[in-house]
Amino acid sequence: MDSIAIKKVELFLPEVDMEVLKKLAQQYGWSIGKKKSGIQRGLDDIKAGRVHKAKNAEDMFKQILG
Repeated sequence: MDSIAIKKVELFLPEVDMEVLKKLAQQYGWSIGKKKSGIQRGLDDIKAGRVHKAKNAEDMFKQILG
């Protein structure tokens, strides 16, 4: 059996062309993922409670470094 190489590609295109890309991807069996921005990931962390509180910078370094 021949192996197929999979390649991850980042593509920037206008929002209006997304439907064309989705149809093409469906036709060829490709998958499309959407990457969250750093800000969105940070907001998701806050909502999920994945935050640490520190009194000041010294306290923060103690928490990080032990």
